[in-house]
Amino acid sequence: MADSALLLVTIFTPLVGACLVSIVSPYGARCVRWVALVTTLLVLLLASLTVARFPADGAEASSFTTDIVWLQANQIAVHFNVGLDGLGLWMFGLSSLLMLTAVLVSWEAIKDRPALFYGMLLLLECGCLGVFTARDIMLFYVFFEFTLIPLFFLIGIWGSESRLYASTKFFLFTLAGSVLTFLGLLAIVVLTAQSSGEVTFSIPRLTELLAAHPLSPSHQLWIFLALFAGFAIKVPLFPVHTWLPLAHVQAPTAGSVFLAGVLLKIGTYGFVRFNLPLLPDASAVCMPWLLWLAAIGIVYGSLVALAQTDMKKLIAYSSVAHLGFCMIGLFSMNRLGMHGGVLQMINHGISTGGLFAVIGMTYERYHTREIASLGGLTRKLPILSFFMVVFTLSSISLPGTNGFSGEFLILLGIFQRAFDGAAPPGDLAWQFQAIALLTLSGVVLGAWYMLTLVQKVFFGPLKEPHAGPGEHHPVHDLSLREIAALAPLVVFVVWIGLFPQFFLDRMAPTLNDLQAASAQSLEQNYAEAATAAAEENATRVR
Repeated sequence: MADSALLLVTIFTPLVGACLVSIVSPYGARCVRWVALVTTLLVLLLASLTVARFPADGAEASSFTTDIVWLQANQIAVHFNVGLDGLGLWMFGLSSLLMLTAVLVSWEAIKDRPALFYGMLLLLECGCLGVFTARDIMLFYVFFEFTLIPLFFLIGIWGSESRLYASTKFFLFTLAGSVLTFLGLLAIVVLTAQSSGEVTFSIPRLTELLAAHPLSPSHQLWIFLALFAGFAIKVPLFPVHTWLPLAHVQAPTAGSVFLAGVLLKIGTYGFVRFNLPLLPDASAVCMPWLLWLAAIGIVYGSLVALAQTDMKKLIAYSSVAHLGFCMIGLFSMNRLGMHGGVLQMINHGISTGGLFAVIGMTYERYHTREIASLGGLTRKLPILSFFMVVFTLSSISLPGTNGFSGEFLILLGIFQRAFDGAAPPGDLAWQFQAIALLTLSGVVLGAWYMLTLVQKVFFGPLKEPHAGPGEHHPVHDLSLREIAALAPLVVFVVWIGLFPQFFLDRMAPTLNDLQAASAQSLEQNYAEAATAAAEENATRVR
């Protein structure tokens, strides 16, 4: 009971904080900021206690589950069912950590309607905490859709010049995909009820029922495509990624930090939570197509990032590439790849969230994000430059940083799939090998565009916008508040880089269970394809 109560309090504390922010708004912006900060610190403390109490071996923690009937009519009941497992654990913690960074980096930047701004941030945090703990399909969808509303207003009200266009495009893209996802989730419930005789919206119970009464391959394929529509846009996968760079460039710094760090992971989380365990046959059939889309996204995102002149847009396109790595790991459908993919979801949130925060701090000082307008900032802003270099090294997966541990496992997973001797017969074998090589090329391209950015902006002769010879901007290095926003992220860059097993142990049992069904279907597909190929060869010989 103590664990379930702790989880519930953590999820809804941001909602209470949003109400308090509204109440204290007449007392001025300073009071609003402090209420938002105290709320965020409290959520981080509660989330840390929750994570600390989670079993170290990652075994299913039933004490972290709350199940209450929420809506009931006849035999159909929707439950308010929340809980933690190894898949949602670290995303739950990351959401609380990055919200602290988001509040601190916006401390002085937001002067227009601060109460509404911080209220939206806290509502966004509540929605994300709910997404990663929901164990009922309807509850998941409610939280999934709820996250759209605060981010729409954050971009539309406090964004840059094209904020209305960016927020509208983001909202329409995501809403259109999520409607199909909703239909797919309902189809799972209805078809499972027809095959098993039990109507349930519980995600764990549906997993058990579908293991015993799997859906037909054709039903699985159509439902997979429906879920794909929402989750692929959320990731976003190439070619439905076009809303992301615009949203990032137009969003305020806090919005970019949380969008890149947490919201994009809802898409990859959805694939692991629903597609792989509930639709294993369709996952096996669609696996090559998804791997190709992810690999193309890695190369495309990296090449477009190389061509950018705006620092924020460069990091936005790098997210397309890095989320491609996560998808490559998840749909390698082996343990190495899946563990690496989920770990890299966390790593990307830390490093890219930090990069957006640093770029936002640079923009506050110089009011430009143009790479050509800046140079040699280490001479004037050594502390800011230190953080930029650390997050850059994490982003390019330097050994000893968090990015390396996740990317290494992903590469092992896809190369094992391509070259371990159990690859499928026919043309799929060379396709997996080509995908593995394209994925590897993304490592080189990532180092190229990130190190080029750092070299041009932070090293060489000092160059400041609109400054003549001998003139300098009266800017100062990072304040204690800004250091406090970035320092916790650096701690996790080093911690995950040096001791990744601490994080992997707690997620391993859950991920192994989720991966088992799809892996079994994949191997069965391989066996059937090999048998068909052998029979065809025998027919030709005769």
